Amino acid sequence: MKNKIVIILLFPALISIPSTSNAAKPSVIKGKITDNRNHPLAYANVCIVETLEGTISDAEGNFTFTCKKAGRFTLTCSYIGYKKFVKSINVTPGKTIQINISLKPEAIKMKGLVVTASSFTAADKEGVTLTSMDVIRTPGTSADVFWAVKSFPGLQQVEEGAGLFVRGGDVSETAVYLDGAMINHPYKYESPTGGFFGTFSPFLLKGTYFSSGGYSAKYGNALSGVLAMESQDIPLKRIIGIGAGLAAESAYIAVPVKKNKLGFSFSGNLSDTKLLFKLNQSKKNFSQYPESFDLNFNTVFKPNPNTKLKLFLFRQDDKIGVEVDDPDYSTYFHGDGSNRLYNLQLTTLAFGKFLIHANAAISDFIHSSLAGMLNINTNDRLIQSRINAEYIVNSGLTLRAGFEFLQLLTKISGTVPLTEDDFNPDASYINIDTDYKSSRFAGFAECEYITPFGFILIPGIRAEKESLSDQNSIDPRISAILPLTANINLTAAFGTYNQIPRAEYFDPYAGNPHLKAMHSSHAILGFVYKKKDKIFRIETYYKNYSDLILKDQTLNYTNKGEGFARGIDLFVKNRIGNISGWISYSFLKARRKWMDLPVPASPYFDITNNLTAVVTADLPHHLSAGMSFRYATGKPYTPGPGLYNTERVPPYEKIDINLSWIHSFFGNDMTVVYAAVSNLLGRINVFDYKYSSDFQCRAAVKSSFGRSFYFGFQINLN
Repeated sequence: MKNKIVIILLFPALISIPSTSNAAKPSVIKGKITDNRNHPLAYANVCIVETLEGTISDAEGNFTFTCKKAGRFTLTCSYIGYKKFVKSINVTPGKTIQINISLKPEAIKMKGLVVTASSFTAADKEGVTLTSMDVIRTPGTSADVFWAVKSFPGLQQVEEGAGLFVRGGDVSETAVYLDGAMINHPYKYESPTGGFFGTFSPFLLKGTYFSSGGYSAKYGNALSGVLAMESQDIPLKRIIGIGAGLAAESAYIAVPVKKNKLGFSFSGNLSDTKLLFKLNQSKKNFSQYPESFDLNFNTVFKPNPNTKLKLFLFRQDDKIGVEVDDPDYSTYFHGDGSNRLYNLQLTTLAFGKFLIHANAAISDFIHSSLAGMLNINTNDRLIQSRINAEYIVNSGLTLRAGFEFLQLLTKISGTVPLTEDDFNPDASYINIDTDYKSSRFAGFAECEYITPFGFILIPGIRAEKESLSDQNSIDPRISAILPLTANINLTAAFGTYNQIPRAEYFDPYAGNPHLKAMHSSHAILGFVYKKKDKIFRIETYYKNYSDLILKDQTLNYTNKGEGFARGIDLFVKNRIGNISGWISYSFLKARRKWMDLPVPASPYFDITNNLTAVVTADLPHHLSAGMSFRYATGKPYTPGPGLYNTERVPPYEKIDINLSWIHSFFGNDMTVVYAAVSNLLGRINVFDYKYSSDFQCRAAVKSSFGRSFYFGFQINLN
């Protein structure tokens, strides 16, 4: 819930409520703001430049404000994702001026957060999209990018957290990038299944590309999917923001030093969830309530219109102490982590022909885990650099190529129980001392060809060499889009992918230093209908896995695992008047011989049915409300010796609602007051069962809350 307060910071670019000056007979300026399809735009900013008088549009796009001076002035209207409207008006004392404004979409600069669930193209404009307003207003997402992405089809609701389990894949099989830099640890309060939140708050981002499979050669290698984020550009105006809520406080400043040339932003967030858990009577016992803080500095310099340098610095620390659910003993899991990223990115148009993207980054992750006989200290350092080039030969042919280098240095030391997830203080254990160094060299090439009939074909190939395993891989990939009409496309994709196991599996005592890469192949077919606010998308896919990690009594682990995943994803989105919503549904069947599953069986993330339904509404008086419903088949679990995930916990069900109100109290501020109710019906969801050593007793791993409440406010001064 913590990120709820900071994400409201996205609103300043949308809304500005300036002060007024004195006049004897004020004039009235009124009208309606719509987009190019005549749909009303709520909360758009409209003002007079010379007097700083103005307001924001209501839920129907209507606006009214007074001007206390007479003369010829400049009226402007702005809204994220649309071109700025500018018009000269003549203001006469005591008169009413009616102005209807139509805003056109911004085709080049992406101002809002866009999340795309396309398996067939690297272009954000294709596929299913969620705007920044969707992320903020969607109940149950906690204003978190990862939670928002989980409302798409193809992602499974496995546990109580933000982990991305994509189309029958483990959370570790989805790669995450920021400004071209790979993020090895993208979660806060990290656990083996991800974490409760994403590390990066959405207000830091201007765009996000998500692929649920079949992604192109330029996005590297992961067995399941890719989430690629891009940080904000130069601020358009100075903004100072402060916020407070039930579990966190935040501060934000953005300064355009030189218009369209140089600017920076700085933010800090502090979270202490003790009051949140106590007020909502959490079902969990804590020795340390979750706490975290993060700091971010982002500066952008454009020496000329064709070149941009961006420096992104980030640090985040968190800690938690929570009771372990187990019928045999009582103990607590203690986690203490620190995540840092330093990334320099260059974008330039070389020789007027080649669009170059390059970056160099260093990320550090330090984490300690303590529970019973588990006592592990981890130190990860990832050094990376990459350069990609794009050349548009003509309107129908684009060429792309690139190279990258990654070096991962990992040190893991401590003790681990012989049986995974056995945190009994008296459990048998082994010592672990991993000093892991892996270097990876990679290159890719692909082209995008558009035929005169509109058929799009994107073939590509990626080659990699990894030093530790001394392994070479070549992965071909191809995707295609066939337009049947102006609104209907058929899509297809095929590709092969490989992924090196995590560092701890190469430990000479607890792992196997001779492991090789794991492999998967994706085959996808889809149908897409898109017209105005209506989207209907259906995809079917098949994924084959080979060389997966499998436990072995002699070697600890081998590459003898295998498996498959197949399913159907459905997405429907529409808007009627002031009400919009979408429904996503996924059917999945996954089987794996993998890790501690010695025979083909359902992995713990084999969630057969996933359904999400979301409705949001713009209400009068700058109010907005939303409701979401989530349903998922229960997670598989093992009920006895010799059985492997043959039973399932009860289905997951959850209803969330939220309400927000926007107002100006001081004339030059934008204040947001918000409240949310999570798990409206108070259902206690079960995510797993932990059995005693003799399988006679079991303890249920349950959701942290029944019904819970959250509220707060955010003030932004312009």
